[in-house]
Amino acid sequence: MKLVHRFEDLNLKGDLFGGVTTAIISLPLALAFGVASGAGAEAGLWGAIMVGLFASLFGGSSTLISEPTGPMTVIMTAVLTSMMAKYPETGLAMTFTVVMMAGAFQILLGTLKLVNTSP
Repeated sequence: MKLVHRFEDLNLKGDLFGGVTTAIISLPLALAFGVASGAGAEAGLWGAIMVGLFASLFGGSSTLISEPTGPMTVIMTAVLTSMMAKYPETGLAMTFTVVMMAGAFQILLGTLKLVNTSP
């Protein structure tokens, strides 16, 4: 598996500028979405950092936008609220486990080439 996609010295300056710009723009969104999800601003910040890290390592398509989004915040708020209501002690850990398992399945399907994610 190739970890760094399309890395060339020609676009390093542009890629760095684009990455810094995206980070600056997505910071307030990440904080707001973390608060809106009920997990807190710190969780939103860490989520944005991890998404950026993994998106840069594993790549994607040239049109992929990897940052916090409103619709995902609504879904995660509903899931987290439901899990915390039913299981106050372990609801957060259970939600985290489900999200990590979903990511693991996506990685497995991509590695085994069972799905085609490129346009």
